[in-house]
Amino acid sequence: MYTSSARFYDAIYSFKDYAAEAGWLRYLLTEHGHPDGTLLDVACGTGSHLFHLRDHYQVEGLDLDRGMLDVARRKLPDVQFHEGDMQEFNLGRRFDVVVCLFSAIGYMRTAAPLCRAVANMAR
Repeated sequence: MYTSSARFYDAIYSFKDYAAEAGWLRYLLTEHGHPDGTLLDVACGTGSHLFHLRDHYQVEGLDLDRGMLDVARRKLPDVQFHEGDMQEFNLGRRFDVVVCLFSAIGYMRTAAPLCRAVANMAR
């Protein structure tokens, strides 16, 4: 989806305050009993949220787009990234927290794929 433009993604979205968003997420997670632990970011893109969450969580990322993952791996070489579809991935284990940030869930255009994606993340 973004493979050919992945290297420009961070520049295009440079206006986003990933640090503030990650801080707000951490506040919410702490309020709900998850101040630390394992965290999977589904549709992680170039890993910008994970960059700010990795000091508090054992983070991993998943994305459908290989180009985005290439950028994320260069940015965060110590983080494990997986290529997969949010509707059907199976990493063989559970996480304390699973998030899908920014707007990737919006690519689920009808209720059926949306339900599959949410059910899969909850699993």
